Amino acid sequence: MQIDEEYFNNEEFKQKLRLFEDSVKSGHPIYLDDDDLTDIIDYYNLMNEGGKAMQTADFALSLYPSAPGPITYKIRRCIDANDISRAEELLEKVTDKEIDYKFLKAEILLSQEQPGLACHLLDEAIEAAEEDDRDNCVIDAIYLFMDYAYYELASKWLKRINNTRTEEYADLEIKVLGLLGEIDKVIEILNRLLDKNPFQHKYWNMISFAQLTNGNYNEALDSSDYSLAITPGNPGGLMCKAQALMKRFYFDKAVKYLYEYLKTYENDVNCLMQIGYCLMNMSKNDKALDIYLKAETKSSCDSEFIGSIYENVALAYSHTGNFEKAMEYIDKIEANCEDAESKHIKLLRGYAMLEAGRYKEGLFLLADLLVKADYDPADTLKVSVVLFENHCEKAAYTLMRDNFPLDDDTMVFGFAYYALYCLEVGEEEEYLKYLKIAVERNSDEAFMTLHHLFPEGMTPEEYYDYAIKKTNNN
Repeated sequence: MQIDEEYFNNEEFKQKLRLFEDSVKSGHPIYLDDDDLTDIIDYYNLMNEGGKAMQTADFALSLYPSAPGPITYKIRRCIDANDISRAEELLEKVTDKEIDYKFLKAEILLSQEQPGLACHLLDEAIEAAEEDDRDNCVIDAIYLFMDYAYYELASKWLKRINNTRTEEYADLEIKVLGLLGEIDKVIEILNRLLDKNPFQHKYWNMISFAQLTNGNYNEALDSSDYSLAITPGNPGGLMCKAQALMKRFYFDKAVKYLYEYLKTYENDVNCLMQIGYCLMNMSKNDKALDIYLKAETKSSCDSEFIGSIYENVALAYSHTGNFEKAMEYIDKIEANCEDAESKHIKLLRGYAMLEAGRYKEGLFLLADLLVKADYDPADTLKVSVVLFENHCEKAAYTLMRDNFPLDDDTMVFGFAYYALYCLEVGEEEEYLKYLKIAVERNSDEAFMTLHHLFPEGMTPEEYYDYAIKKTNNN
């Protein structure tokens, strides 16, 4: 779905939104056409206000029974709920059978993993469009493919756009390449666009996000600064700045930019989650708990964030010494999140038990997890982290030493954690050995796990030589 966030921030839209909300409160009627109401639906959806979005869609359809925008929103909610029969019923209300109907039917087919039939319908719809509107129809189809993770199809259909010199085409190409993981190409295109127009904050935000994805955190920070210098307070720049600061572990600075972003998108659950993450990393667990609970109130039980919210609430309660509430929220994950693995539930319960001083229960649960997982390397590492974070450093070290495939030349994760455990238990020779392996095989993990041991600004590639020199000087 294509939503113009810039439009939602302009005064024209804000005035329409104010008029609509005043009308809802007062009961006095106001004239807005179906396109205006569709924009308001999309705004509420972006703000994670699903209830208001649905109420607006129902209101719009009471005035315009066949309006495609509100019907589209309701069909998508049916698809989310896997209520395809209801989606099909709503589809029959669409009067434009040549384009709108076929696009929506194609969307239902994509949700049911039938891309071939969907493409056939989209071809028919595009053929029925006026010649000067066909590029727009192709663009709408590409957004559909991206919404349902058919990225290769989106890339293929990019070639069907005739006018490739528009800003909209450039934005779309960047999004498709990004979803395909072609980040270097994305940065190349954005650099060309910025050479032509260096005062476009949108492109600075986009390149900042691409640089974040590529692990170039300092460059991402610089790009976000350019964006905010051009348009102070723009939400995209604030979020990119916060993300870059978080990647550099400057949580106290990041949280300030996240709060600024929240002034525009006050119901953005993802932003609330990131604020909670920063506060927890700053050991402000009470404040983190308040933020996570606020995120919960703004999310429905079927929200994509609900499992993560419950988990973070559980951890925050655990960190603040409320074991019973922590377990209550872990129970909520088990009861409400179908995709929650039993191993992850055990890991969370084990964490809360250890943090509450219930070592016998916690260690028994974690041991049971490992036996049933046949000491899978990923699970062994996760349990070791739980042990380490709960001051069981020797147990974390022994678990990894005896059960993790440290001699496997193909293994690319876990070595930075083991190096840390070695250092904590005084095995300095082992520490140096596995530090070297860690930075060679997975510099990102090495930075995330070990950065606090080294001078600020030092890259992981410099860690081993620095550690050797430090050892020799002692």
